[in-house]
Amino acid sequence: MVSKKSLGINIKQIKALVERNLYLEARFKSYILFTRYISPFIQILMPVIVFNVIFTIREDYLFGYWTGLNYILFLFIAFCVQFLRKIVLNFSHLFNREKFWKTLQALMVAPVNRYVLLFGFLIAEIILISVPFIFFFFFAYILFPINIFYLFLVILSFIALAILFGCFGLILGILIITKEGIYSAVNLGLTLLFWLSCISYPLQIFPEFIQSIILLNPIYYYIDTIRIFWLMGLDYSLAITFLTPTHIIIVVGGTVILPIISVYFFNIFYDKFGISGY
Repeated sequence: MVSKKSLGINIKQIKALVERNLYLEARFKSYILFTRYISPFIQILMPVIVFNVIFTIREDYLFGYWTGLNYILFLFIAFCVQFLRKIVLNFSHLFNREKFWKTLQALMVAPVNRYVLLFGFLIAEIILISVPFIFFFFFAYILFPINIFYLFLVILSFIALAILFGCFGLILGILIITKEGIYSAVNLGLTLLFWLSCISYPLQIFPEFIQSIILLNPIYYYIDTIRIFWLMGLDYSLAITFLTPTHIIIVVGGTVILPIISVYFFNIFYDKFGISGY
């Protein structure tokens, strides 16, 4: 049971870590501009062109719940997801930079709970990508307004996705400072998961064999849940046919369990291997 005193200390440590990371990141404005603001635009540009052509040629095309009337909404959501996705690689960049500056050891031996480390880094990253994220989120809401209940569910789903990416980032972060060879393999695996998560394309556009692989990918369910909740506010009868118990189990269960797993993984690798290259 966490006492009120220890909870207060953890909150203060998270606040201090957030302020520290924001101050350090502010020194690299051009890097922030490209990696967090410009790069997601480049990654999503092709799907925008492809679906604009498809639905211009045939307005009655259907890809699951993607139609010529709502595909813009789902691509706006894809923009927001791409901004959040940067959290994963930025975590490893932060750990590697701390290692290069030789300040990582001090951070590791400091009396800071590993969950404080996770959420301190995560909140700082969310703040850094908040401007473009809020812009596209607000623009999507203006074009496709939904009531407050479904808006709340959508926001909660985005928070769950950010926590998922933060956990992945923490795992990559400890690997890049302890076992860089394993880091490369895990990073490649995560990249493949992102490719097969339907960030920018609907599930139904892929061959059935690829669909069966995508349905094994937990990231897909996080992103699909966001879109389904938003669609519920627009067309409930259509959206509810695509929401499954698997969506809820993976998103809720993953949001609770993954921080525990990632922190445990972090502690195991740090205690066993330490910081390589020192």
